[in-house]
Amino acid sequence: MRPRRTDFVAAFLRSFAIQGSWNYRTLIGGGLAFALSPLLARIHAGDPVALGESIERHAAPFNAHPYLSPIAIGALARLEQEDEDPETLSRFRAALRAPLGALGDQAVWAGWRPVCAFGAILAHGLGVGPLTAALGFLVIYNVGHVALRAWGLRLGWRTGLSVGAALARTPLKQASTYLVPVGQALIGAVAALLIARAPGLRPEPWMAGLATGAALGGYLLPRPMAIVSLAGLFLACLIWVL
Repeated sequence: MRPRRTDFVAAFLRSFAIQGSWNYRTLIGGGLAFALSPLLARIHAGDPVALGESIERHAAPFNAHPYLSPIAIGALARLEQEDEDPETLSRFRAALRAPLGALGDQAVWAGWRPVCAFGAILAHGLGVGPLTAALGFLVIYNVGHVALRAWGLRLGWRTGLSVGAALARTPLKQASTYLVPVGQALIGAVAALLIARAPGLRPEPWMAGLATGAALGGYLLPRPMAIVSLAGLFLACLIWVL
């Protein structure tokens, strides 16, 4: 039986708790089965044996970035709907782990979160109130976070076994290549602002140049060089202040 809209809503809401039973044996396998359960219950309605087998199957070890886990939920539900054999499901689950983990780490942890966090810090440094800056961070970050989960669930269900090729065509990977240097540039901008606002200190011209170079380097240089430039800036700031 095809899942209903309410089943997808239930699976989407459950995806927020996918790490609730995280452990070293199954990682988020238990959470994945929990989130899949509303969809599986509809797909295997009237066949409790098949339902139990499918839940047990998806409670096996699995790992993915939590924000991209709905992609796996949707795709696995589609394969269950199409009555794929357990061996295909097992291989498909294993193939999803690495790309969903790596892409989420790059796009969210190294990209979206630093951009939102240092954007809020920079806004506060430029005069936005602390409460407004904090609320702005929470709203903007979580709008992107929730939208990513909803998009992932739809993508997984729509593409099924072809989800890997579909991910390669989406702008998510390309966006992450831009978000990371933007975040690094914002770190440099925050550092420059801290130098300019240091109480009782007069910024030297070379410090302003270093801060500007770090901000530009975060955007233009390859990541290792950008990290070196930012680390050098913070070290120089520390030496200068002390």
